Amino acid sequence: MNKKQCITVIGGGNGAFAAASDLTINKHFEIVLCELPEFEQNIAPIRKNGGINLETLESSGLKGGFAKLYKITTDFREAISDSEIIFIIVPAFGQNKIAEKCAPYLKNGQIIILTPGSFGGSINFSIKLKQNGCKAKVIICETESMMYACRKKDPKTIWIRGYKHNLGVAVFPTKLTENVYQKLKEIYPTFIKRKNVLETSLSNVNPILHVPIMLFNLSNIDNKKEMLFYHEALTESIGKIVEKLDEERLSLNKIKGINLKPMSEIARNFYAYQGAQGEKMYELHRSNPIYSWSKLPLSLNHRYLTEDIPYGLIPMYEFANQFGCKNPIMRAMAEIGSVVIGIDFYKKARKMKDLKIDQYNEEQLISFLNEGKIYL
Repeated sequence: MNKKQCITVIGGGNGAFAAASDLTINKHFEIVLCELPEFEQNIAPIRKNGGINLETLESSGLKGGFAKLYKITTDFREAISDSEIIFIIVPAFGQNKIAEKCAPYLKNGQIIILTPGSFGGSINFSIKLKQNGCKAKVIICETESMMYACRKKDPKTIWIRGYKHNLGVAVFPTKLTENVYQKLKEIYPTFIKRKNVLETSLSNVNPILHVPIMLFNLSNIDNKKEMLFYHEALTESIGKIVEKLDEERLSLNKIKGINLKPMSEIARNFYAYQGAQGEKMYELHRSNPIYSWSKLPLSLNHRYLTEDIPYGLIPMYEFANQFGCKNPIMRAMAEIGSVVIGIDFYKKARKMKDLKIDQYNEEQLISFLNEGKIYL
């Protein structure tokens, strides 16, 4: 890839700011940052500023500085017309809207990367593009998690404290992986290849980790007790629930074409270089220095529940159920979350029927992932 070629980043939150500034300063690409017009206020300060102030934790290995962006816009035609690579860094519940906005302007051969996809993200995005009239032959990829642990310090400044190494990425359809993977590695050299987008969908640590921490700290959240999310709110007992959820997730390895790694292995590979130590998720997150600033949310209306349950935990459970894996702890977490939030997350969840895979057997599923064609 020509490093002077533009890359588009769509989004106006923490992750989008982190990617836009890192790719500008540390990877030397020209970045177009695009936000939805209705959220123009997210980018107004950096539009005026001409770019983003990037601060980093030294252990991340990334340099900070002022990232002067090539273009900052709310015009999707302008944002994606000149870019071969388009990163979409928005919550899972925002992906449908982004597909609608991108559909008229996409061109053959463009590569879209959802970071992350959440369960079935790339499949869903492909379907939504077609439903919105997109005729272009684009390639859709997804990562299993966001590339960074980061937060905005003010409307013009992003702070990156964690940068994931060995982050899994997959391509839909799978048959195009070799054509795309090397281009992605030029942008993020620490990416590693997953077999297919189900592996990335099922390797997102957030639903397995965030949901039990939130639900078993209800009194602390209700009482507005300030504490660190991983270093304090994640206790050894909650860690046992996390491990059981992961055990249920790993039961999906019986399905042909799926080879999931334990979440502890994934998390260790992300952050061992920054100081994470231990064998279990509880130990890895309690020991990781980058989480010294991660605080327990003081509201239940937080994406750790409102995104991670309907776009992570419930689809994972329903997919497992489709193939004969009974995962009662996943279901219990989803139902308790629905009760405490007062929302039926099952009605909001991304469903297998939406992804057109609800009637597939194992062979049909793998063919669909490889070819990207509906078989029923």
